[in-house]
Amino acid sequence: MPVQDKNRIKILPPILASKIAAGEVVERPASVVKELVENSVDAGATTISVYLAEGGKRGIRVVDDGTGMGRDDATIAFHRHSTSKISTEADLDSIKTMGFRGEALASISTVSRVVLRTKRKGEITGTKVTIEGGAPPRVEDEGCPEGTTIEVSDIFFNTPGRKKFLRSIDSEFSRSLEVIKATALSNPGIRFKLTHGSKTVFDAPAGSLKERIRDIFGNESAEKLIAINSALVKGFIGSPEAARSTARTLFLYVNHRWVHDKGITRAVINGYGTFIEAGRYPFAVLDIITPPEDVDVNIHPAKSEVRFKNQGFIYDIVKAAIVEGLAGRSLAEGVSVYGAATIAAHAAANEDNGVYDFTAAAAAKGHPALAFTQHPSEVKTPLFLDLEICGQIWGEFLIVESGEEFYIIDQHGAAERAAFERLKNDFKNSGRVRSQALLLPERVETAPEEHDTLIGATEDLASVGFEITPFGGSSRTGGETFLIKSVPGILSGMSAAALIKDIASELVDSGGSIKADAAIEAVLMRIACHSIIRGSRPLTEDEAKALLKSLSTIDFSAYCPHGRPVIKRFSRSEVDAMFKR
Repeated sequence: MPVQDKNRIKILPPILASKIAAGEVVERPASVVKELVENSVDAGATTISVYLAEGGKRGIRVVDDGTGMGRDDATIAFHRHSTSKISTEADLDSIKTMGFRGEALASISTVSRVVLRTKRKGEITGTKVTIEGGAPPRVEDEGCPEGTTIEVSDIFFNTPGRKKFLRSIDSEFSRSLEVIKATALSNPGIRFKLTHGSKTVFDAPAGSLKERIRDIFGNESAEKLIAINSALVKGFIGSPEAARSTARTLFLYVNHRWVHDKGITRAVINGYGTFIEAGRYPFAVLDIITPPEDVDVNIHPAKSEVRFKNQGFIYDIVKAAIVEGLAGRSLAEGVSVYGAATIAAHAAANEDNGVYDFTAAAAAKGHPALAFTQHPSEVKTPLFLDLEICGQIWGEFLIVESGEEFYIIDQHGAAERAAFERLKNDFKNSGRVRSQALLLPERVETAPEEHDTLIGATEDLASVGFEITPFGGSSRTGGETFLIKSVPGILSGMSAAALIKDIASELVDSGGSIKADAAIEAVLMRIACHSIIRGSRPLTEDEAKALLKSLSTIDFSAYCPHGRPVIKRFSRSEVDAMFKR
């Protein structure tokens, strides 16, 4: 039987092929904004103004004072794969511009109505190009300012199937705003102005990155920045308390190119470790500087993803930069667990970032900052033992004072942090956690899928203080019963069955191993949490003193292992201000 005509392979008409190709580049108004603004950056603009109508759904206008184009360039710019940025295959290995494929204007003009006005610097007459839905362009001379103005309207007017998937005005505006923020943050030397309808959303003058962050996110965010200035990672991160439930304030760049990279994101989050809760994201504006030949930016239609030659190396340098930044900065709003000597030891590495004063003199003035140290052998001056206990509220918080300041301590979080640090120190110093044999082994039933995982992890579990052995099947669950013969010493006298179940469940999800640093810390965190009495319970004076003593002997005591604050400081002047004294 002959093959039906409709099933035969055929070459698509050019206009249909163009619309399909445009769909890879232009997903929504924000895609248009990204391409146009990046073109302005590549053109050497010092001022870029973006105007949006109805979130960009009705119209987008981008005005820049860049180099502009002559008539011939303006005409050919709408041809697919026309670009001034690369010319040979070898150029793909050394891309330094935002754009390089020559697809943006062709794709945008295929699914919208476009008017381009441009004039090269020094020329008398400019050029106007009008193109609608991929039709042949109309080109004419026109008087216009130097630089380029491009107006895009009625996106997807000729592809209703795409248009119906656009979201609300607010949603589309939010996406465009994110794009403009990201581009403005990576180019602080360019003035950016954004107008939505008749409202100016922001007008950020050229300046430093810190000033740009203040212009976009406000003074509060800018005041809590931590400078990152390693050899290959530059930018700022926020304190743990600035973490959000979404990644909308996590801006990552590779050679100034905004990217979405799960590996880099994971490196940033793991750099914070237990200082932020699971499921939350830190504030960060970070640029990874790497040779262009070591990164492939040509793997995604929107150029929002990249591939590194050595992904593991990039992960390591980013995580190390975060750890180093946190180790030398203030994370407790003025609370110091160490004296001026320790603070001064970290000052040299941070003296140029202009965020805080880490000198011994500053500490002596009563405004010390928490100093993290990687050197336990350093001489420390613990301050927790100098605090006077005033009382307790709600069975959960200690009130303590020292001089002209008082502090509120979350006793559960503080005890959990102290327990966690003791466990980490044990593991770091001896490769295992001290354990306590049980006089009577404790039985624990596991789910069927957890049996083999626990069998395979017995050595790993022994390293964190648990000795478990199989005891036989359980007809009720179809799983296995294990005997817990030893537990971490910190759990002495407590039931560990629920904890073993939690660990078993996590092992199944993570692949059955706790050899990796992050996995070990996660287990130690669970042990620490399990060792602390939950709920509201007043502490005796001796217990309160013991808690303060334990805090004075550990590092990183400003936050609990889950990232919640442990201690807050209030000055006499703040209290006076509350009562208008």
